[in-house]
Amino acid sequence: MKQRAFVFALIVMLIAAGAACGKKAAAPETEAPAAKAEAPAVGSPENLGQKIGSSYIETLKQVTAMLNDRLPAEDLKAMLKDMKAGTIDLMIGLGREREAFSPADRAAVDRVLSGRISGVPMDLFKEYQDGQAFYKSDAELFTLIADFNIITQYANFDLLKKQLPDEAARLGIQ
Repeated sequence: MKQRAFVFALIVMLIAAGAACGKKAAAPETEAPAAKAEAPAVGSPENLGQKIGSSYIETLKQVTAMLNDRLPAEDLKAMLKDMKAGTIDLMIGLGREREAFSPADRAAVDRVLSGRISGVPMDLFKEYQDGQAFYKSDAELFTLIADFNIITQYANFDLLKKQLPDEAARLGIQ
């Protein structure tokens, strides 16, 4: 029961981090105009790409922390299934924001996200892979862990429809 509460708390934190990412207090009017122009607008493609990327990195960190605990496979599986469902909900919400942009702006979101993904610290990714390898004897769990590496596809509906058409249909993404 404590593990489910822990997963729920992680999901809430992930959703809050995604919602809060990019939101900041208004800059004082004394700020130089050039400095204002450098920061992406709150609803900008760049900001959305950052939000998706930050959510992805935070998810990897949380999954890796769970993997490092070396829990029994069935316990970890239950926790990760809950976390995956919450992360998918978050990514779908961000994907809806992405869909509201023009094709050019969606491409800008994707460029920023790609930069964030390629910037994942190698030590984090290695730790994630090592944790996954620990559970290699359980094919279902191994695949579930791998799903987190590509979870951002839920924020790109074209990609989701192409790669996981049944999942896109289940989520009502046409």
